[in-house]
Amino acid sequence: MKRALVALVAALALVAPFAATKPAGVATRALLSDTPPATLSATGLFRDAAATDPSEGVTPYTLATPLYSDGAAKHRFVYVPVGQAATSDAAEVFDFPVGSVLVKTFAFPRDARAPDGPQHRLETRLLVRRADGWAALPYIWDADGRDARLSLIGATIPVSVIDAQGAPLTLTWQAPNRNQCKGCHSLDGQFTPIGPKARNLNHDHPYTDGAENQLVHWTKAGFLTGAPGDGPRVPALSDARASVADRARAYLDVNCAHCHRPGGPADTSGLDLTWGQTDPVRY
Repeated sequence: MKRALVALVAALALVAPFAATKPAGVATRALLSDTPPATLSATGLFRDAAATDPSEGVTPYTLATPLYSDGAAKHRFVYVPVGQAATSDAAEVFDFPVGSVLVKTFAFPRDARAPDGPQHRLETRLLVRRADGWAALPYIWDADGRDARLSLIGATIPVSVIDAQGAPLTLTWQAPNRNQCKGCHSLDGQFTPIGPKARNLNHDHPYTDGAENQLVHWTKAGFLTGAPGDGPRVPALSDARASVADRARAYLDVNCAHCHRPGGPADTSGLDLTWGQTDPVRY
């Protein structure tokens, strides 16, 4: 009996480390607390520490024309708690329930000639919907790319990669501190997301089980309500089927209109670069 007990304890000791590292799903309670997870892996948003395999309920998404950030690639994901749903809006950011998380990882391909190859991950920004509004949680990636750590003070990150022509590219990436996020993410004095609007999501995304319109996919998955069947959409910057004027307006809408609009941080400019503005004098 004693020998069997010793064997059982030894077996449990071998299993324990693996059980401890097994993802347990999104750590919603921790993300909503005043002491959020110290590492990205501890958030439970991904099954792997490299943040490439999203946990169940965490969905990748893309914008028709993304915000330009010094040429960096961005990997976006959304999480809405099970049994809850965001409410669609015809013009503004969706109304997300408490516990929702928007995820955006900034990265450069190690060699831009192989954009799907290894990447230098720089930072992952989380926007967490709490009871009192949205909160920004910036995570800075370790140099070895194994995990990212919460850094409310931001960071300066050296980048050295190969560009699309095969030449060395070096730059200094400045990850903002938590307060600097408000420089763009502000509307009528309230901290707010920018990208998840119907017009930015109304296009197909290449999901693992096939391409599908994102508004349709979110609705079918149960975490979006009220999306119109034929909702607003903006063209991608690269879509040659759209007019140059429309592509320019779409680019300005996602890159500049979060500031240059009524209620935005730069509303004193008098410009309104939102897609819905129809007066040419304003845009």
